Amino acid sequence: MDAHGTQTPTLVPGPRTGPGAAREALAQNVRRHRLARGWSLRELGAATGISKGLLSQIERAEANPTLEILTRLADVLATTCTDLLRRPLLRPEIVRAAELAEEPGETSVDLLFAQGELGRAEFYRSRFHPHAQSQVSSHGTDSVEYVAVVSGRVVLVVDDERYALDQGDTARFSGLSSHHYETEESTAVTHTVVGYPRD
Repeated sequence: MDAHGTQTPTLVPGPRTGPGAAREALAQNVRRHRLARGWSLRELGAATGISKGLLSQIERAEANPTLEILTRLADVLATTCTDLLRRPLLRPEIVRAAELAEEPGETSVDLLFAQGELGRAEFYRSRFHPHAQSQVSSHGTDSVEYVAVVSGRVVLVVDDERYALDQGDTARFSGLSSHHYETEESTAVTHTVVGYPRD
């Protein structure tokens, strides 16, 4: 954390893979969708025909539900099986420019983020004056926002947590989160992509 109280996290490790990671993602997503509707486990069970005990195991990442169970959950929660198994972005993931390997005189290509099953995408270029603040935004459930700092320095504020991003840094975070950008002493330019799930 710097003198301005801004977090400067390093590169976030990649997601876990394998059955355990899928169970954890399913647990978080089912619970998030259920709570967003204000439902108890009993109410979700009544809507899906799935026992409260099995739902409790799913939300504790202790069950391996069948495709039929996943489909019932997805239908009632108005989402897809793929989205239920996708790891949610609970906090911003940041790739620092300094973390990327660069060989002098050679072209380099770095995969910064991979995200499947996105549908519509919006691309933005933003130029900020010194001491500016963008409008506070939120793009809806299951949306993802990606930002790359082309020049200058910006502070990304997500759910009141502040992240300093310098030239060459990139980040992604849940578009559902309340967020905005700020600048300090200098101008800055960012490229932003907002991705939405398939209908």
